[in-house]
Amino acid sequence: MEYTVFTNLRVTGDLKMDGTAAIPAATAAKAGAVKMAAKVSEAAGSAPTAAEFKALLDALKAAGIMSAT
Repeated sequence: MEYTVFTNLRVTGDLKMDGTAAIPAATAAKAGAVKMAAKVSEAAGSAPTAAEFKALLDALKAAGIMSAT
């Protein structure tokens, strides 16, 4: 079994026995883990419609990139 040795590694979440770390979710005040946002289609014209803009906002909120409140 191979091991990776890290020096000067600081874990700020829960370190698990398999060597992975639980990264806390991002907040407005603190950086953290976020998911990749769902793909949102390009705007059909030069000005996005309200529905296209809402789709973008919904994708960002679902991924945790933008606050839902």
